[in-house]
Amino acid sequence: MSQKKVVYRAKWILGFKENAHRLVTDGEVEVEGNTISYVGPEREALPEGAELRAFPSGLLMPGFISSHAHLCNHVGDRMMADTGRLDLFNCGFLNYLPAGRNGRDFLADDDPLAGIRFAVGELLKSGVTTVIELGGEVGGNTDVMVDIAGEMGIRAYVAPGFASAHYSFSEAGKLGYDWLQDDGEAQFEKACESALANNGRYDDRIRGILVPVETVLTSRRLLQKTAETSQKLGLPVTLHVAETIWEFHETVRREGTTPLGLLGDCGLLAPNVILGHSMFYGGHSLTGFPRVDDLERIAEGGAHVSHSPFVFARRGMQLEGFRRYAELGINITLGTDSYPQDMFNEMKFASVLGKLHEHDFRAAPASEVFNAATVNGAKALGRSDIGRLEQGAKADLVVVDMDRIAFGPMLDPVKMLVHIAGAADVRHVMVDGIVRVEEGKLTMLDEDALLRTVRAAAERVYASVPEYDFKGRTAEEFAPPAFERW
Repeated sequence: MSQKKVVYRAKWILGFKENAHRLVTDGEVEVEGNTISYVGPEREALPEGAELRAFPSGLLMPGFISSHAHLCNHVGDRMMADTGRLDLFNCGFLNYLPAGRNGRDFLADDDPLAGIRFAVGELLKSGVTTVIELGGEVGGNTDVMVDIAGEMGIRAYVAPGFASAHYSFSEAGKLGYDWLQDDGEAQFEKACESALANNGRYDDRIRGILVPVETVLTSRRLLQKTAETSQKLGLPVTLHVAETIWEFHETVRREGTTPLGLLGDCGLLAPNVILGHSMFYGGHSLTGFPRVDDLERIAEGGAHVSHSPFVFARRGMQLEGFRRYAELGINITLGTDSYPQDMFNEMKFASVLGKLHEHDFRAAPASEVFNAATVNGAKALGRSDIGRLEQGAKADLVVVDMDRIAFGPMLDPVKMLVHIAGAADVRHVMVDGIVRVEEGKLTMLDEDALLRTVRAAAERVYASVPEYDFKGRTAEEFAPPAFERW
């Protein structure tokens, strides 16, 4: 039985040829089933029986790969904008993630199912067709994530996270660590089982991964076991590392080395490992620590760095810098992390902050940050069938409407895409040969109803802040609004 053929024609197409993205003007992409069967200039005639989709003012490109994301609605991060405790050294999540007064969970009144749907929908609407989830650390039950992601049609690497300890607040609000008696062994075993059980589900759109959620919360023993087990099981690894100043100094105090040095000692600077953030190396201007060979060890080991510039920029921190990592030969990918789940936003900030750090307009050019959002993410996952439009690749594609006044005149649509576009410009998204966004709207659920649900859940969370906060403050006392009420 022959598979359905669809031919996409667009003003511009970013195809992949000779190991690089190439811009085709007035081109077409043919999709047969869930695979791309042709990319190139527009042909004179349609293949027999093919359906035509024409986007005369569109830029057709490969789907983005978000190499670091938390699938939830991020009511905590959204609340902490422009505010937070000074003793947490600019960190946002530590203001709300540890258990609070009487062991209360900040997210106890949230709706985790709606939050997962919201995050997946947000990713799809911004052109992300593949996402790596960080172990349900914030979003909740990863078994539920697997089914929601599978049903909504996104590609996802999902498995329960594990750790040797968790953060906690004392009754006076002091941050600390509670170490598990079994050193996280039970969590680790469950994570391995789940990663293998879900690997290949939903027509292979769901795959397993090992996620020791945070380096600072994981013992040397468990990090070493993760490295060994990932090789035996053939699973990639991802984790948070070198993401906070607090973590950097806690690791130096406890282990006598930097966070990245610790991972190197444990075998986790390897080609199957994606390092979430990896900002604070020895020598970063905010650590007060001498330069050591942290970045050189990443490059030598072949690990990949997932860069999420916006979440750190809004806390007053940045990677130092995009050019330095790239020149060392480190494969830089992009992640959408918390909010907004918008890869265009991440590309824009990666480019602008990269230039600002170097004081050089040539740093972090559009080509490099677009690669970070596409083919570099595929490389980090050991795949050549996603993040590109070429014959034989998966039919994961995105159409951006460039016929908007904000884009203005264009010599190079790709540069304008990186510096101007946003999620609202996405008109059409296909994943695995199935349309998931049509005319800018999700095809599988009611967006308006979903928004009402997540906002209602957020109101419940914010109303219960006094039960969480060790000082008993209201949400507006905990995180003061931009302006006082009328």
